[in-house]
Amino acid sequence: MTMSSRRLNFSYLWTLYFILGGAETMISPLFPLLRDDLHLGESHQAALLAVVATGIASFNIISGASTRLLNERAIIRVAAVFLFIGMLISGTAQSFGPLVLGQACLGVAFGLFFPPALAAVARISPDAPGRAIAIYGLAYSVGLAAAAMSAHAGQDHWRWVFMVTAIPGLAAFVWAPRWPEPEPEAESAAPPLIAQLVEYGRTRSYRLAGFASFGGVSMHYVVIGFAPVYFVAGGIDIRRIAILLAAGRLLSAPVKLIAGSLYDRRGGPWATRLMMWMTSVTGVLLILLPARIGVYLLVPFVGVAVSVLPVSNAMLVAALPERSGWGIGIFRASLLGLAGLLAGCVSLLLKYFELETLMFAALGIPALVAFSMHRALKDPRQPNTSTRT
Repeated sequence: MTMSSRRLNFSYLWTLYFILGGAETMISPLFPLLRDDLHLGESHQAALLAVVATGIASFNIISGASTRLLNERAIIRVAAVFLFIGMLISGTAQSFGPLVLGQACLGVAFGLFFPPALAAVARISPDAPGRAIAIYGLAYSVGLAAAAMSAHAGQDHWRWVFMVTAIPGLAAFVWAPRWPEPEPEAESAAPPLIAQLVEYGRTRSYRLAGFASFGGVSMHYVVIGFAPVYFVAGGIDIRRIAILLAAGRLLSAPVKLIAGSLYDRRGGPWATRLMMWMTSVTGVLLILLPARIGVYLLVPFVGVAVSVLPVSNAMLVAALPERSGWGIGIFRASLLGLAGLLAGCVSLLLKYFELETLMFAALGIPALVAFSMHRALKDPRQPNTSTRT
């Protein structure tokens, strides 16, 4: 594959990941704008977040299993169709039901896209997969930053944000480049899915990647996801919150590059431990300080919390064979299934506890992840999970 075709393929996947990253979380910054139009409350937001997470998890499994027998490019184009449909339905929703359906379609889109796309990125850049995954992860950061800025659309124009974002999904379906793929396995030659899963589960770096990912994703769905509602209740203007969230997403771009470098030099557990401790400390201060001060800690909190994901993705790809869609799919499904369960639990617990209390409790997750990585580093059996030997 020539350098120009490699760049074209990478750019296509990067751009679609950017759009899907924004689509996944767009409901959080837009919720304060649409809640009055659709007569929704905080528990509805938690339910919407849970629907997205559950959709992603379910279709990560379907997508991962499908990559054993189907073309990666075809699966990604189907994901683009669901992105288009989900945005249209969300933008035209007149009540909670259609909005749930639209967000579910977005969850399906991201779920289908992630396993084949991550495997393809690592294959497109075989000489430096860790660096490629880190740069690929920047698309997600930029997408989340763009989604955070959508709060500036105003209460009368939130529908247009969904409608305009539907266009790239249609374009990505109509045209997609081709990249090298392993030949799909003959159904008779494909090992049983459960047997493969057991084999993956025995790989220690695969399990450690799961711990690292859950630390970042749990913050994404709880603390970051509820930050707009939390700080608006504290008297902070939604536009300021949107700017700070966007700044945090942009900060995560260089932090992800640093995290990728730390992964290459010190290994995944070491880099994860550092970022998870920083996440816990910053998050505690964000909640304990007065809202007018704590809101500014959204920038470093978001910048660090989500930057652990490229590290965990690099650990994941390193632990799997070349046709790794099933391993990636079940990994992401388990991760986001837990995140969806967590968001659902928060939705129920909001009836009995204050949002501040639940956000504070959630900060124990990255602390536990950091502790598990610390123990792994002390274990002499711990393998080197970096891309350098």
